[in-house]
Amino acid sequence: MGFDKTTRSAILLAFLALSATTAAAATGEGILTTKHNLSKSGPGPIKTDSETQVCIFCHTPHHASSVTPLWSRPMATTVYSTYSSTTRFAQPGQPTGSSRLCLSCHDGTIAVGALINDVSIPMAGGFTTIPIESPSNIGGKTGADLTNDHPVSFKYGADLVTKNKQLKLPSEIDHKLKLDANENMQCTTCHNAHTDPYGKFLVMSNDNSALCVSCHNVTGWQGSVHKSSLLGALKGCLNCHVPHNAKMPQRLMKGYPEEMNCLPCHSATGGASDIQSQLALPSRHDVRDTTGVHDTAESILGMQKHVECEDCHNPHAVQALGAVAPAVSGALDKVRGVALGGEVKDTALYEYEVCFKCHADKNFSSSTIVRQLPSLNLRLKFALENPSYHPVEGPGKVSPVQSLRNDLGYTSSSIIYCTACHGSDQSVKAGGTGPNGPHGSSYPYLLLARYDTETYPRSYSDSNYALCFRCHAQERLFAATSPFSVPASGLALHDVHVVQQGVPCFICHDPHGTSRAAGASDQKNSHLINFATNFKIVASYDGTSYPRTCTSSCHSDNPRSYGPAAAPAAKSISRIKKPALRPF
Repeated sequence: MGFDKTTRSAILLAFLALSATTAAAATGEGILTTKHNLSKSGPGPIKTDSETQVCIFCHTPHHASSVTPLWSRPMATTVYSTYSSTTRFAQPGQPTGSSRLCLSCHDGTIAVGALINDVSIPMAGGFTTIPIESPSNIGGKTGADLTNDHPVSFKYGADLVTKNKQLKLPSEIDHKLKLDANENMQCTTCHNAHTDPYGKFLVMSNDNSALCVSCHNVTGWQGSVHKSSLLGALKGCLNCHVPHNAKMPQRLMKGYPEEMNCLPCHSATGGASDIQSQLALPSRHDVRDTTGVHDTAESILGMQKHVECEDCHNPHAVQALGAVAPAVSGALDKVRGVALGGEVKDTALYEYEVCFKCHADKNFSSSTIVRQLPSLNLRLKFALENPSYHPVEGPGKVSPVQSLRNDLGYTSSSIIYCTACHGSDQSVKAGGTGPNGPHGSSYPYLLLARYDTETYPRSYSDSNYALCFRCHAQERLFAATSPFSVPASGLALHDVHVVQQGVPCFICHDPHGTSRAAGASDQKNSHLINFATNFKIVASYDGTSYPRTCTSSCHSDNPRSYGPAAAPAAKSISRIKKPALRPF
């Protein structure tokens, strides 16, 4: 028995609907229960008031377009702006294949009810195209903006994986993620338009980023606290990234500006360590000062001034592991740095190498203290060939260092971190409860404790030099029997200068080091001697002879000698002239 054309179409569409119903009954899911059911029975906000057929919105058994499978919709002719970033190796072109079909609705340029042959099904509530504000509209305001969406229509082959080491080989990706016949990744690699058991029409569950890591093999992620934490287990990559409509297009970042990918969690209410509160302190690495300056692929030695969280932390690799100076801790794992010789390292092994990115040859710091030998390059100031330095790159030159606090286990062979001095005064390291690290401090120069560099002379208080006393014992520095006294005279020189005469430590000592590259010598610049000159100090020091001598504008009679042979003359040190109080 024959059927006319209209009857045959109705039978086929009824069969398709029955098949969908049967599939839904078998799996508990199917197109009938998803937002892609645009018929009158559909559960979503966009649907028709009258049409009962389900498949008709995308497919037709007869007079279909030339596009498979039996496509019933007009195709967009839009020329799209596609995803790009400085770390992209894939070469996405204009959308092809199934991706082009998806965009006939999801770019927001063609009415949802539009069919071929100028047929249109009216939608309820006056809906025409997918609204711009809808998460499922990925075309943006122009309908052509795919720059903030995961790239599609690019070949995912072995040659791509060779270039991008953080992708898995096509043979290694989960079998549920299917490439098209030309090995191209398409929308249908991640989405199945006909069923939605996992949400967002995904082909597999993305719990703990299972779908993302089926392709992406990001270095350090498997051991990262961002994966293993409760938040990581819940959303994984989606805590920071989104596959569509990203607020920051490059690398599809969820938040804008950059720090808003970190601070929602790293705040007082976010559940992770509270960095946001520290960024409100007077001295800080303020990640909010610049926007859009940092780039993952930037040249370290050629970058503009900025600081962002990812300058010091690799969010994919950060771990809760301690370390022994100078090795990097887990918080700084797999971050780029600058080595002792000035060369860029893809992975910093030592904490100071991370700091040297901004505080060495490419120096963004400043100081109100002017030295006889001015230098802000900390790579050179800590160099082991210098006359003197704090032991950051390696053990110090003086042995024994008799002022060190034995109760803390410091010895002449100790090596310290930059963060032994620089960090939050509210941190655990400083005796508080906040997170460690140089995020923010109440004290200038991001110091863990107070170190007076504001006035000269300065009435003595232990608290003025709390930073120094974290490592150096006061009783050894100031006692008349200390190694820093003048033998046979009973004069403790640090006591006379710092306590009695109000000379701050910084007037004589340069805490980072005295750089031989800047002109320092063993004779004049041992023991971190590098006089501050912005208080009208004119001085010279000879630390190689014995007795040692100091010629200084502070003294009425010059020079002053310090040693057994010069004990009587040294007593007259009490005649130091006190200059007028001069604040910075």
